[in-house]
Amino acid sequence: MSKVDDELTRRLHLAERPVDVDALFEGLERRRSHRERVRRVQAALLAFAVLAATAGGFVFLRHAFEADQRNVGDEQTPSAANGEIVFSRELPDGSEHVFAVQPGVVGERLITSGSAIYADPSIAPDGRAIAVVHSIPSFADMNAEGVIATFTMDGGEPLWITDPLPRVGDPSWSPEGDRIAFAAATTAGRLPGIYVMDADGKELDLVVELDGFSLSAPDWSPDGSRLVFVGLATASSEAEPVNSDLYTVGIDGSGLTALTETPAVSEWSPSWSPEGDVIAYHQNQGSVSNSIELIDSAGRPAGTVFDDADAGEIGEVDWSPDGRLIAFTSSLALTDADDEGDLDVWTVRVDGTELTNLTTDGASGISWQPLPAASQPQPSRTSEHTVSPSAEPASRDIGLGFNVCNLRVRDGLDFGTLPSVTAWTGTRAAGGSCPTEADGEKLVAVDLDADGTADDWAPLPVCTFCEPTGVVDLNRDGLGELVVLMQGGSVANYTLYTVDGPQEDPLRPILLWEYAGWPGFPSGEQVSLWAGGDEGFSASIGCVEKPERTYLVSTQLTVPVDNPDPAAFRWVKTRLVLLANDQLKVWDGETRGPDEAGPPTVEHVATACGLHLDPSAGPGTG
Repeated sequence: MSKVDDELTRRLHLAERPVDVDALFEGLERRRSHRERVRRVQAALLAFAVLAATAGGFVFLRHAFEADQRNVGDEQTPSAANGEIVFSRELPDGSEHVFAVQPGVVGERLITSGSAIYADPSIAPDGRAIAVVHSIPSFADMNAEGVIATFTMDGGEPLWITDPLPRVGDPSWSPEGDRIAFAAATTAGRLPGIYVMDADGKELDLVVELDGFSLSAPDWSPDGSRLVFVGLATASSEAEPVNSDLYTVGIDGSGLTALTETPAVSEWSPSWSPEGDVIAYHQNQGSVSNSIELIDSAGRPAGTVFDDADAGEIGEVDWSPDGRLIAFTSSLALTDADDEGDLDVWTVRVDGTELTNLTTDGASGISWQPLPAASQPQPSRTSEHTVSPSAEPASRDIGLGFNVCNLRVRDGLDFGTLPSVTAWTGTRAAGGSCPTEADGEKLVAVDLDADGTADDWAPLPVCTFCEPTGVVDLNRDGLGELVVLMQGGSVANYTLYTVDGPQEDPLRPILLWEYAGWPGFPSGEQVSLWAGGDEGFSASIGCVEKPERTYLVSTQLTVPVDNPDPAAFRWVKTRLVLLANDQLKVWDGETRGPDEAGPPTVEHVATACGLHLDPSAGPGTG
């Protein structure tokens, strides 16, 4: 079966499947109270993989999931307005992930990770956030397709902005980045309609439903006043052919207009040009004829971009931000290295010249990133641990002699002999501009004398939803140690800093004792402590008070997700103590696995060491 036939079958399936979804849409109104619960089961393994070498057994994943460090500003084609093209791809394990490719630069960048599905990516107008249809394995037991979620261009934890919904798809950002349109079903027995909601998931509005039509693929006009979308007529019998047409409608549901009325031809994937004068779309007649066409907002043909007898199948279509190129997916075989007929990412100028192949391993759901980023802030991506609603995107001078971006702050930290300390996490401004939170030089800084300016700073290995978390006194010297969250999500990662170093260098990372040599705690490296759970991994952190010392206890369980053998696991429990030289020493430990008895449980405690450190344990009291 051809890829186009696959898509047609999928949409017919969505149109015909009866579901009772009243309760699910009612749940949208309850999402604010529900979000803290569902967020604990969201995938958050990208930053986890970046530091996986310290978690034992994940060392080979690090380079696979790190953000690409290439300079996208030097090799853009043809204009600085065009960034990366993101797309989704199904992997052999059944998961589907978002990748990015830069025109003019060799290689792809993996953005998401884990065993979940991320489909239909759409990049926000500021170029920093991605909206997707996200589903996880537990949805197999639910009468739902997935949720609309957002995350940054560097990956990290997806933020669910809807509850699980049936037949949901095709999120599309408004030109101002404040709203998202998408397709979904409404009530039992109805076909998918077009909805619009605020970028944080609030103020959900139905724009249009059409009896006998399954609606999909909304795209905004550049002025934000109208949507173009696909209407697929449903068949009354298996012998009756079905086709799709293009429609436009006002955001308030008024002015519904049929742009195409072509019984023998289907139109798909409409994309409004940045200037708003024309709409590009993919046209097909079964699998016989495929082309990229242009039409104006009144439905008048405006030309053909690409129509080649060897084009094979064409899928999604998207304009470059500068309006000079069109990206599309196609099974063109000009430079395709495989022989499976996958749709891959291609670009072509609007005049049909300079056809360029960018991928060879399959792609769908493309979206082209605008550059440079606009000033419109992206939706908040807070985790349970976040101090403020979101990191401050603009740079600020906090007294270090250089500006710091993406600041998160915690005031009033009590270190004992230092009772009112302020701590920040952030990224160093570079060249007068702010890198994303996951890029650039990450740091933690402290104000020890409460004068409002930082007294010292130290490098932070990773910063993905990072923040100052709190204080613990592990060596009982009356001066606490700073706990910093390096990665937030369902699996959180922490590190430790001392603030009692030399006067000229008071803030220093706590390292593992030179002779540690224990699984997950390599000698001489900065300590990395994990807590939380996701598929295949579970961990907890605890403190045990003894008369002679305080023990820091780390428990980690790794289970291969693709191995049904209960004996295949690795369980490591480690007790650590903080030495007088501010190094953390492995005092003793225990390991298990493989073992026919199966893995022991990992106890998730809401409050440990006086702090809420474990997202799997629910809200803490510390």
